[in-house]
Amino acid sequence: MADQYNLNINQLKMHAPQSPTLAFRPEDSGSPQQDWCKHLQKFPRFRRELEEFSVLGDVVVRIADGVEPKPFDRVKILSLEYAVKTLQDETDGREFVRCIKAIVSPDASQYELEQIAAFYYGEIRRRGISEVLAEMGLLGMQMEAVTATIEDREIDFSETEIPEQKLTVADQRRVEKARKNLSPLPAKTPNFDDEMISILHRIGNSKITKVRNDEFAEYFLSDGNKSVEELDEDYRTYEKLEQYDENGVLGFSMSDGQHSVVVYELSNEVDASYLPEHARPLAKEMNLLFVGHRIGGAAAQKARHFVVAQSILQQELKEMKKGVPALFSTPMPEAQKFSKLPFSNEEFSDWLAAKLDELYPHRVLRSVRRFMTGKSGRLFEYQGTQEVNPDFEEMQYVAGVCQILWNQMQADFHLRSLRRENYQNVHLSIRKCVDTAEVARLKKQAYDDFKEHKKLSLKEFTALNTAAKSQEVRLAGKTSAMTRKTLSEINAASANRLRYFKYFLYNDQGIQTLPRQEKQQLWEAVRARETALKVTVSKEISQTKQTVQPPFLQRQPNTNKQVVRVTPRSV
Repeated sequence: MADQYNLNINQLKMHAPQSPTLAFRPEDSGSPQQDWCKHLQKFPRFRRELEEFSVLGDVVVRIADGVEPKPFDRVKILSLEYAVKTLQDETDGREFVRCIKAIVSPDASQYELEQIAAFYYGEIRRRGISEVLAEMGLLGMQMEAVTATIEDREIDFSETEIPEQKLTVADQRRVEKARKNLSPLPAKTPNFDDEMISILHRIGNSKITKVRNDEFAEYFLSDGNKSVEELDEDYRTYEKLEQYDENGVLGFSMSDGQHSVVVYELSNEVDASYLPEHARPLAKEMNLLFVGHRIGGAAAQKARHFVVAQSILQQELKEMKKGVPALFSTPMPEAQKFSKLPFSNEEFSDWLAAKLDELYPHRVLRSVRRFMTGKSGRLFEYQGTQEVNPDFEEMQYVAGVCQILWNQMQADFHLRSLRRENYQNVHLSIRKCVDTAEVARLKKQAYDDFKEHKKLSLKEFTALNTAAKSQEVRLAGKTSAMTRKTLSEINAASANRLRYFKYFLYNDQGIQTLPRQEKQQLWEAVRARETALKVTVSKEISQTKQTVQPPFLQRQPNTNKQVVRVTPRSV
């Protein structure tokens, strides 16, 4: 597999001068201080990494203590106190920290976390809290859904009990007989067993990548004519000189309480910008060839036609050099008759070789001096010509970059899934939808393909479901001119006018042709306006009751009334 160390350093300086590969390879001219200052001036944005990290093979690592906090805990701007203080709301602060945890990779470095948090804080200052938090939540949902474990993504499962198997009478007799004839077990050795378990636990996960002879080992570890004190001192000296080795790179030593943490994988930093200007269209064509079918099927057909045409042309040129006249040309099938399937690794290698021959067709003849032994056994010299490609180094560099890009696509889950026709068709249909009703239908189709027809894996179904949710959010932000006009009228409508709009939304033909999400926006606007009018009326009624006093009942003044009592006389 090609990686960045197969790339020509001189070509890398010419076409990708800001590559991290060059940043971690300072030049050595014999003056360490001068070389370091020049290197920092050339790569100022890598100053922090250059001071803290080391190159170990094809990765960049840093030495970490075994008890150090996680990178997320070391980033101060991702603490809950800082988020609450900046966003001025505890709920928003908690949601911001949760979304960052969902978005970032589990092995993200402290520098990457700082960059991501600073970016979203800047977005919040420019666009507002609610919009950015909604976008972060959607992105976090997409990242968590694809990288979740099988137990977290399990939708449905069923359990079946296996009935206990009963032995026949003859089988039971044979079992009893075999049990009586068992050989005695050996005596237990607890000390030896515990020691073996400890040794296997220590060396079980270890692996040797490369063995390097140490020139100090023979001197320090030899026990000839040495006392015990001298041997102990030599062992301590050897341990201090010992360095860890990986892929031939000696860079640092670690104590027992330290470990290395991968910060950069330099091969993952390679992209299409590493290619020369005239070779960058190869990257786009490679993406189409990798997925095939509806997205890249036409490009795959043309590429297969191109490979066959180039092979026929090269064969005819070889025959012409041998003196065979090209009287008849080999018939070539049309491009439409070739397959639309994605390219395999072998097909990609053939296509890349043919493309490089087309991009770098220049050949020159150079005179060479050669030696040959004659029949008499005497050595004699003669001069001949050799055809060479003056752009061979650049051609090899382009081939290495293209191979790295191809390997990156193979490691990408989404691009790798797009090579399957069923997944690609459903994904394209979701992304082309303009109606959430169609998105819901495609989600149901993807579930049926996963659950009943077994055309999709659980991970692919989860990715399609996430793409459908993001498409629904994307469509919710798009409204037509008719919908915007109707929304403005609804927001300014009175109670009587609102009753008309309810009838209008049910019976107007133009409204019925709108997609589902726009109809939902209109009905939500009607309900919101109706609620607002009810609140306004209730406030007016309450204010009226407070201002209007009950009528005052006039009371008659209290006057002294004369009461006359009549007492009947007895006769």
